[in-house]
Amino acid sequence: MNTEKKGMLAAAVAYSIFGFSYLFAKMALSIDGVDPMILLCSRSTVSFVVLNLLVLTKVFKVHFKGKNIWPAILLGFLQPLIFSTLENYGVNFTTTAFTGLVASIAPVFSSILGVFLLGEKPNWKQWLCIVLSISGVIIVSLGGDGGNNTLAGCLCLVGAYLVTALYSNLSRKFSQGFTSIELTYVMFTVGFIGFSTMTFATHGMQTISIILTAAGNKSFIIACLYLGILSAIAAYVLINYAVSKLPVSRATIFSSFTTIISVLSGIIIMKDPFTWVSIVAFILILFGVYGVNRFADKNE
Repeated sequence: MNTEKKGMLAAAVAYSIFGFSYLFAKMALSIDGVDPMILLCSRSTVSFVVLNLLVLTKVFKVHFKGKNIWPAILLGFLQPLIFSTLENYGVNFTTTAFTGLVASIAPVFSSILGVFLLGEKPNWKQWLCIVLSISGVIIVSLGGDGGNNTLAGCLCLVGAYLVTALYSNLSRKFSQGFTSIELTYVMFTVGFIGFSTMTFATHGMQTISIILTAAGNKSFIIACLYLGILSAIAAYVLINYAVSKLPVSRATIFSSFTTIISVLSGIIIMKDPFTWVSIVAFILILFGVYGVNRFADKNE
């Protein structure tokens, strides 16, 4: 498997992991006393502890001596700090269908920003496939329950995916000086410090008692482990690797997989209906993902 295919596989797996994150976030936020800040503090603590255990046991190797660490810290402010805060509040105040709809905008934002920040210009066939893929995501999203969306939640989600588009471009620009492990380590250290500070500022010393009470719920533990390890460490290591090997427009188009997995988890776990409209939408999404990579310029 060559480097390009490894990058594509990494992106596909990462965005598939993200596909289940909405389900686990909803599960945790439905528990009494758990708000977005409590969940973010808990999952970031899990990420920080596990990352340091992996570094101490030399499973992950990081070397920062002589490197300019400020670009990595900037990425940490974008993701997970700003992005996850906006996304969690967005998920809390909108429906899953609308969350998928707004998530579909991310590849468009990334491609447009990629033109200005990195000079990457998708050809017309790739743009057509991007539109097809996003059309499929929109169809899936509009097929769900379109109500119960608040203006605040909508704005949070739009802001979150603007941030993730900016992150995707800057990550490719700054990733050359770091390994994907090093970049992920700095990002989640920033996230742990930021989320802990914000949560204690919001809840004070009650933060600890709220988390301990929530930890008595098995669903909360499962959600924090999934969101803190798989949807954080594993997924972002893969994302950081993918965007260092692929143009942004090709790496982020796999974000459509997030919608596919979200819908499938809803059908299988939440018993959501599956119609012919969903089938058509899935075909558009998969063809779009395939086309963006199939029609890439040879000199890319």
